[in-house]
Parts: sequence; C-alpha cells; structure tokens
Amino acid sequence: MSALYEKGTPHAEGYRDVDVSTVAGVGNGVRLVDVREPSELEGLLGHIAGVERVPLGTVEEACGRWPRDAELVMVCRSGARSGRAAAQLVRKGFHRVMNLRGGMLAWNEAGLPVVRPASASPLLMTDVFDTLLARMRELGSAVPATTPRVLLQAHGGVPTREQFLRMLELLQAAGQVAVKDPGAWEQVLRGCRDMLAVARPESSAT
Repeated sequence: MSALYEKGTPHAEGYRDVDVSTVAGVGNGVRLVDVREPSELEGLLGHIAGVERVPLGTVEEACGRWPRDAELVMVCRSGARSGRAAAQLVRKGFHRVMNLRGGMLAWNEAGLPVVRPASASPLLMTDVFDTLLARMRELGSAVPATTPRVLLQAHGGVPTREQFLRMLELLQAAGQVAVKDPGAWEQVLRGCRDMLAVARPESSAT
C-alpha cells in the first residue's frame, strides 16, 4: 500500500480526492481506473499509461473481481464521473477509493505524461481561439463574434490559460440566453476547454 490515500482530502461520500501531482509522484504504486468511454481515452486529452479502462456504466460489474481493500484512483475527464464511480465503490464496500481531482484536464494542464495518438498535432493558445471563432460562425451564434476579441484585447493579446478559462465561463453564460442550440454551444465550449488543457503558450512554440 502507498501513502496516497492518507494524503487525500476526505469527501462526504466516503472516498478521497487526490491531486494530480500527488498521484504522479506515486508512480506505479497505485491502481488507476479510467471510467471514460473508449473513444475518449484515444482522444485529445489522451490517457495515463497503464490505466485500466472501465467505462462508468460497467464499474459495478467489473468491481466484483477486485479486492475490497484495493487502493484505487478513479479517473475521468474532469473528476465528475470518476467521483460518481468512487461513490459507487464505497457503497460496494471498498475502503481505499480515491478520485483524481480535476481529471485528465488537470493532468494535462500540469504537463504530466500522457499517452495520445501519434497523429495528434501540438496546439497553441491561438489555435483554441481560432477554433472558437470558427465554431461560433458555424453555429450562427447570437453571441457577437467580436466578444472573444474584446475579451482578448482586454488582456493585451493572447491570454494566459487562467484568463482564457474565465473567458469561456463568460461566453457560456452569454450563450445560455443567446444561442439557438444550447447543447451545441456547450459542446463547442467543452471542446475548447479540452484544447486549452493541452495547448502550449505561444512563447514555447519554438
């Protein structure tokens, strides 16, 4: 057993939340279970080497083969689905269950090793911005296309990741009342959020 569980933050549902840096520091001493769909593991955010692939809908069936005292870290895109999986395991009698706080978004943002398709091209912050504008035009969004540019100009050019995240939050709020297809708008912002997690600052492009 590693000391990872003891370092976690207790959650009301009985599992513990652990940070990506803490999990990465343990190395091979912990069992990682990714509950995303197979296509997601091979997508933009990639997956952690050696992770077990157990989609959320199959967790309760799969866990019947696991020892109840297994030290498990559940992983997903953002930490939401893996939190649900962790809660399921606690209800099944597992004692050392953890949830990766922030999921693969946080893992990528921390620059930790990720397995992803060899064809994946490096992304820059400007790529995220260009994609956002293009998708807004495709959707015919009632959110003015100038809005992202105004927000960027307020930051003196291409913003930091944190500033870009704030911009996406503002656009999400505006889109909820302005767009014709809120579901499609949510997918655009979700895709940009994923891109942002793996994008490099412009200064590291060379």
